[in-house]
Amino acid sequence: MTTTDTCPICGTGVGKRLSDTHMDTGTIYTRYACSSCDAWYWRPFKNPGAAWYSRDERYAGRNADPILEPNWNHRNVISFLAPRTGRVLDVGCGIGNFLAHARDRGWQTRGIDFDPDAVAAGTAAFGLEGLEVNDLAGFREAHPSERFDLVTFFDVFEHLDNHREFLADVRGLLADGGYVAMSLPYRHGASWLKPYDLPPRHLSQWDRRTLVRFLAANGYTVRYITRRSEGIRFLILKLRFRYGRLFSFGLVGKAKAAVRAGGEIRISASARRRIGLLSFAAQMKDALLFGIPACLIWLAMLPSRKRYVTLYAIAQKNDL
Repeated sequence: MTTTDTCPICGTGVGKRLSDTHMDTGTIYTRYACSSCDAWYWRPFKNPGAAWYSRDERYAGRNADPILEPNWNHRNVISFLAPRTGRVLDVGCGIGNFLAHARDRGWQTRGIDFDPDAVAAGTAAFGLEGLEVNDLAGFREAHPSERFDLVTFFDVFEHLDNHREFLADVRGLLADGGYVAMSLPYRHGASWLKPYDLPPRHLSQWDRRTLVRFLAANGYTVRYITRRSEGIRFLILKLRFRYGRLFSFGLVGKAKAAVRAGGEIRISASARRRIGLLSFAAQMKDALLFGIPACLIWLAMLPSRKRYVTLYAIAQKNDL
């Protein structure tokens, strides 16, 4: 087993080469495991930058039909800290669905994202204030006196190529005793459930032990950590994305296109109801076609850690 140079994540261990390689746009990526922090990472270890993400299929269309509801990760951190409220900064806020949820429960909100369209959509969709196009280091430089009781970075950590610097910048923005909340892919989960967990999108992979140790080494105490399986509904969606085109009637898309063709700038109430009914019919079709296969897959994966997709943690800033 060959080795490479110092681990780019912890800065002390030696990377032991694993057997995995991955090719993307002509670049060959090789996966390593650190002998010290035990994080897995890919080389070349370099975030491709905002311009690349704006063209990537996984992110380029996210503002066209955005998810408006908060997800489990969003709801859990607010309920975990309740009845406490305060100031929250969401790094990689997207259109701000988490921040809208936090605001509605008494938090003062700020958010940053590399995508100006997402920031504009968040302002328009939720009436959020305090969103800006920036990265974490740039935000800290622009607002050196700002402090937050909570900093969140959902589905961000796996993209980084500067983990120690990132956590140091977060510490600099946290009030004493402040918290962080984060989610990222669970590295032992089935790869077909997380097909985008590859470079250059994602550069590192973690499990509970490695994440707890790394956060501790960088000034945080984990207060809550869990692996999450997204359940049967998630499996239905995965099967739909893989095989759904074979059974798709395109009803919802046709309804939306008809509304646009009619020159309506705002979708009328009747058109919304029509699209809603078609969406419900499409969901029922998915349940009928993929529900039984999803249940069988779920039962087969139940004894294995392969069923877990997401790693989720809440940690508190230590006094150093």
